[in-house]
Amino acid sequence: MRSDGLNEMKPARLMRTFLEEVVAQGRLEWVDRLSNADMVDEANQAFGGPPGRAGLVAHVQGFRRNIENLQVTVDRIVAGDDAVMAWWSFSGLHTGPWLGRPPTGKPLRATVFSFFDLVDGRIARYRLFLHAEFPESVVLDTSRLDPPGTAHTGVVPLDNLARHVTGKLASQ
Repeated sequence: MRSDGLNEMKPARLMRTFLEEVVAQGRLEWVDRLSNADMVDEANQAFGGPPGRAGLVAHVQGFRRNIENLQVTVDRIVAGDDAVMAWWSFSGLHTGPWLGRPPTGKPLRATVFSFFDLVDGRIARYRLFLHAEFPESVVLDTSRLDPPGTAHTGVVPLDNLARHVTGKLASQ
């Protein structure tokens, strides 16, 4: 039992609830229960969004606003005590600006790997790896993002991925 009186959710259930309730259904009231107030959403911060829970809410709202007729499929969840990973996919219509791309009005599909680091049974850090098909393939890897305000956004067209990875490795 946590000090806030809520029963602790197991990591796999926490991830499934986030994907099925928050992402797929837009039930943002779950964010307070699932995440720590000072959590870090790497994708949101890379695009200049607010810190903490407000950043996670902004991330989900922007995603849902720009992808209509959203369908989410959870393929697999792997969980430990203080970390959890999900392999999931989504489809919908690309109706608003997203990942630096103007709306196309066309179907969009993506495969996502989401990673949560947990502290006290709640999300402390959210990372993701995304491969979207706009019609061109785009990859977003938040583990490779530069700080907000820099020229690189971490969004890489797939045909440039080898050059991107080679350049990042050379700079490390």
